[in-house]
Amino acid sequence: MKQALWHVLNDGRYALRSLRAAPLFAAVAILSMAFGIGANTAVFTLIDQVLLRTLPVDRPHELVQVSAPNTESYGGGMGDGTELSFAMYRDLRDKNAVFSTMFCRMPWSMPLGFDGRTEQVSGHMVSGSFFPALGVKPAVGRLLTPDDDRVMGGHPVAVLGNSYWKSRFGGDPTIVGKTVSINRQPFEVIGIVESGFQGLDVGDPVQLYVPIAMEQKLGPPWLRLDDRRFRFVQVFARLREGITAGNAAAALQPLYRSILEQEVGDKAFAAASANTKQRFLDGRLTVDDASRGHSILRDAVKEPLLILMAVAGVVLLIVCANVANLFIARGAARQREMALRVAVGGSRWQIVRLLLVESVVLALTGAAFGLLLSAWGADALLAFYASPDNPLAVSSGPDLRILLFTSAIAVGTALLAGAFPAFRSTRFDLAPTLRGAGGAVVSDQARMRKTLVVAQVALAFLLLITAGLFARTLKNLLEVDPGFRTTRVITFQFDLASSGYDADRARRFAKTFQERLSSTPGVTSVAYAFQSLLGRGGWGMPFTVEGFAPPPGEAAGSMANAVSPGYFKAMGIRVLTGREFDERDETGFKDGWSYSVAIVNETFARLYFGGANPVGRRVGIGSDPGTPTRIEIVGLVSDSRYTGIRQENPPQIYFPYLQATMEGVTAFVQTAQDPRTVMATIRREMAALDADIAIHDVSTLDDLVDRSLSNERLIATLSLMLSGMATLLSIVGLYGVVAYTVQRRAREIGIRIALGAQARRIAAGVLTEAGALVTLGLAVGFASSWWLGRYVQTQLYGVTPNDPTTILLAAAVLAAVAGAASFLPARRAARVTPMEVLRGD
Repeated sequence: MKQALWHVLNDGRYALRSLRAAPLFAAVAILSMAFGIGANTAVFTLIDQVLLRTLPVDRPHELVQVSAPNTESYGGGMGDGTELSFAMYRDLRDKNAVFSTMFCRMPWSMPLGFDGRTEQVSGHMVSGSFFPALGVKPAVGRLLTPDDDRVMGGHPVAVLGNSYWKSRFGGDPTIVGKTVSINRQPFEVIGIVESGFQGLDVGDPVQLYVPIAMEQKLGPPWLRLDDRRFRFVQVFARLREGITAGNAAAALQPLYRSILEQEVGDKAFAAASANTKQRFLDGRLTVDDASRGHSILRDAVKEPLLILMAVAGVVLLIVCANVANLFIARGAARQREMALRVAVGGSRWQIVRLLLVESVVLALTGAAFGLLLSAWGADALLAFYASPDNPLAVSSGPDLRILLFTSAIAVGTALLAGAFPAFRSTRFDLAPTLRGAGGAVVSDQARMRKTLVVAQVALAFLLLITAGLFARTLKNLLEVDPGFRTTRVITFQFDLASSGYDADRARRFAKTFQERLSSTPGVTSVAYAFQSLLGRGGWGMPFTVEGFAPPPGEAAGSMANAVSPGYFKAMGIRVLTGREFDERDETGFKDGWSYSVAIVNETFARLYFGGANPVGRRVGIGSDPGTPTRIEIVGLVSDSRYTGIRQENPPQIYFPYLQATMEGVTAFVQTAQDPRTVMATIRREMAALDADIAIHDVSTLDDLVDRSLSNERLIATLSLMLSGMATLLSIVGLYGVVAYTVQRRAREIGIRIALGAQARRIAAGVLTEAGALVTLGLAVGFASSWWLGRYVQTQLYGVTPNDPTTILLAAAVLAAVAGAASFLPARRAARVTPMEVLRGD
């Protein structure tokens, strides 16, 4: 073993000396590998951080999430559809036999004030079992325990996230024991979470933890912990030893069914249809792996990152082919050296080992440079998703896992690029090679190099097609009319309910703030909405529509929003028939839903009224038989996007904001100048009215549109960059082969010219040979593109996977660049002089 290691070290020293003697070869090979390895490492860094890593907690593989997705909740919910009611959580916690512990959480943004400064923070209301179940320890003080769940509303204590503690309080440990204001309620800070634990959401650090028992003082006033009809807590558990997630789901189902049967008998179900009750009873619990936490970011970026990893992998294959071509050319030049080694007693295996060690040295050097590129590249990728108000807690720096991946990919690249050329370089006839007459081997190597060039061109063509499809998708999406004005419109949010405002006071404050902003120089119009636009979530509800009978088992549904007077004018949404909301719409019904009037969009009118004028028609909230339809439609407006640019215009119904309980407010301010210059004035006006109300999630609508297309922008940008790199590498390989061919045929070309061959025919022959390689590569790539289409189809918009325009454009670009790369060797061939060649003989 020691002797083998000694031989490898000797080979390494010789490889370094050999590479120093060929600096151009070494530089090209190292840079090629650096780009290929760096691109793969950058994408893998994010895949590892977002998709692969488990939570930094005790025994993460025991963690599961308990939910009932895609089932009838009959009462609504808040979140991403994986929530249960708090009452359901308590039933499962107290009666299950498959979990060692259970805990729940409710993400909720809250205003935190301290030392005269109030800001909106990312908070979690959690059960007292949250930290003990995860095994998370405090950095300072203590964390929440089950004792902090004993009395509803009786535990005003808080725990700070480690990163927030450092950024907001400078890491001062004396903050523990002090009082902060949360929703204008005094809370004692009892501890700081240990460094490294950011919460269960990948990339979204939690800044504040409070007991869920304090929900009545922190959450929306309409939410109650004992409400079984509303699902708002995400439930997690730790499996008992020997229990799998599948076993747990099967064991819980009878218990879950018994709870549903009990609930369906409640008076809350009295008006529900038989079909609704049956769908509710048919619900099933799922128990899913939660070892990697729960993340909306993960679901959003999973497919784009996997696509980019595949693209980066193809680039690495092209790099391997390019470096293999370099090794083949270098091997041809060194055949006499290799023959001499064999002649003096060296074995072919020793030569192969030497060449492989040389390949590994190049790859490891390239990997070192690739790591530097990957750190920059990962930061650039993160920038597509981060924003000033929402930075991502994802590390882009290399750690042991990334170093191991990079080392493995470097060794793999070295073997893939160097093994075959190394073995082929030792296949020679000793005597002819020593005499310098190894023509058969040279011819064989030329065929190998041409084959590699064809493969490079085919792969580059595939990447150019893919990049073209993604670029056209982004272009198509950017050209989509969202249906509302985006230029010079700024949006921000503030929370009145969480700041201690009751409904009447909140309504007065909102009107006063709107009036003051409207009179501000540079502001054209101001409006409010309950729901923001182009976010990941939305507000949807079932409706009963006058004169519309839905198919059996279905209900009329629509996306909803509550907006202030002037909203449609400020947003540039056209009122087609009827009117906007105005001062007449400040008072609604006193019982149940308060809305008395509504405005609908074109899609709503088309679906439920057959395109007829909906003004004067009526709707009711809910789909139970006998639901009164007492909400009058007073206007029809044009369609507009809601949750995203990619999604088609949904049916929408708008309610008067001033008839509702004003909680979280999303403001839209249209300006006559750069909206960012107006934001300072907006903050001053808010501070003048109430300095304790925090403005957050500030953005322009143009930026919102851009962020809603972050996946498409990331894929298009990176695939264009990588396909450009792949094309460059392929063309370098083509140039090398054509130039090498011209060099090897210089004597033949000189003789032909001496016999009367025209220079332009010589050049045309070289270009024809290069064109044949490119044509064959394009043919292989074109055939492969039909297979590729089905894997990228879900990411496309407004373009088919086999779009002829994109394919022809990619082929034209590659052919043009290949022609330019072949022109120089062809011109050199045309300028060969017989006297120069014959003198060399």
